[in-house]
Amino acid sequence: MAWWRWIGSAFLVGCASAASAKDGEPCPKNLICASAPETVGGAMIRAGYQGLIDTDNEGDPMIVSAAAGYKFSILFYDCEAHRQCASLQFSMRVTPSKPRDLAFVNKWNSEKRLAQMALTKDGDLRLTHDMTTIGGVTHANFSDTVEWWSSVLGNINAFLTANPSAAPADATAPAGTTAKRSS
Repeated sequence: MAWWRWIGSAFLVGCASAASAKDGEPCPKNLICASAPETVGGAMIRAGYQGLIDTDNEGDPMIVSAAAGYKFSILFYDCEAHRQCASLQFSMRVTPSKPRDLAFVNKWNSEKRLAQMALTKDGDLRLTHDMTTIGGVTHANFSDTVEWWSSVLGNINAFLTANPSAAPADATAPAGTTAKRSS
């Protein structure tokens, strides 16, 4: 029976290693890697977007950009000492003029594939899209991801309009929506 425990342990170690994979080598030439933030910022600029390299509240790299009238961030995850990151998350928050509930968020998530929506504790809607960059991502693939993200952002207002709030409107909320910096 001891061999079953050994196989189970080896399996768990293998799963943990896959979940925490890191680029062991420098980012390959002409590819985009979370381990090299300048490649992400440069790819954003090459794709026709703003690609300002900044730092988030935890000290990890972050790209600040905008599309479809919304400011968004590309956050870097799975970093070691604020370097050698392994994945990216496109992220933005929007404050709807009328409160939305979990039914609204669930409807978005069941109909939209390329951006996950969540309801924050303060009532904002948070959109995210995650991607790993282990081994590098081609410019064509990254540009396609950015274009899909931009398309999703361009559809937010239409989705808000087509799916009105069931809750009464807050009299103090501004008309339309306002974007917030992701956190």
